[in-house]
Amino acid sequence: MIRSILVALIGGLLSVAAQSQIAINFVWPYAPSHGATPVFFPVLAEANNLQDKYNFIFESRPGADGLIAINYMNTHPAHRVVVIAPGFVDLSTQGKINEGDYNHLVGFGDMCFAVWMKNADPVKGFDSIKDQGEITIGNVGWGNGSHLIALSVAEKYNMKVRNVVFKSNREGLVNLAQGGGVTLVVDKLDAFNDLRDRASVQANPAAVTCGQRVKAWPNTKTLAEQGIQAKAPWLIVSANKAMPAEIQRDITDILNQAIVKVGSDKIMELSNLHPVVFHKNKSVDDFYKERATLQKILLKKYQPIIDADRGVTK
Repeated sequence: MIRSILVALIGGLLSVAAQSQIAINFVWPYAPSHGATPVFFPVLAEANNLQDKYNFIFESRPGADGLIAINYMNTHPAHRVVVIAPGFVDLSTQGKINEGDYNHLVGFGDMCFAVWMKNADPVKGFDSIKDQGEITIGNVGWGNGSHLIALSVAEKYNMKVRNVVFKSNREGLVNLAQGGGVTLVVDKLDAFNDLRDRASVQANPAAVTCGQRVKAWPNTKTLAEQGIQAKAPWLIVSANKAMPAEIQRDITDILNQAIVKVGSDKIMELSNLHPVVFHKNKSVDDFYKERATLQKILLKKYQPIIDADRGVTK
């Protein structure tokens, strides 16, 4: 009898505690299959373990190069934050969002991806595909990190670029493997592994998007080593400025602690993501400004090509 009363009492207290937590949804702009998705589960779990004031919840709202996720956050800004990527900058330049409406809280970092290319030599890199004449990129939008990488490569080697939009990078990679016309996809380091045995067209990494070479491919050069100015796709947790300032500060502190607790090696293992917290002497605002400034320069430079590919006429 007493035991039953205690169990009921403890259960009731836990229920009250759960109800008193402030729910914060982390709105993810990609499908759950995206390469960086796995990192959010241990980080958010650790963030929930570190405190009992908030309940951090993962929510996927993919599409429209991140605009769907941003607009969804904006409908309830006090209880939602969004993960932004390079598409955020392009949305701003198009006037679809106001860049100044948002605060950047935590930099999740640069994606360490492979630039998969049809018949590329992983040692010679882009030099091995310079005679192809055209790059057809399988992508999820226009003017994003992947698109700017392809445009930068094409400029260096005097090639044409055609950007084909899919629902996911995975679909683009399958198209490449099946000989559907795609010749470049920026995706995870192991993305082509399960396609290789049944592929009619082989793909190899022409470069890695990290700031340094990866252990698995010590002879595959980085973008920078090959004179490509474009940066890797990046991820930042941002809030609408309408979110209470105290909550923004709390999220920043808790999430940065959680990233450190999970550890850079574990994060890299899960998602090929190099966390900003391990970029020494660099705040999230510095990180965003550095990436966004370069992207704006490249967008301005390549805007006529991007607009033509998108079907925009002026």
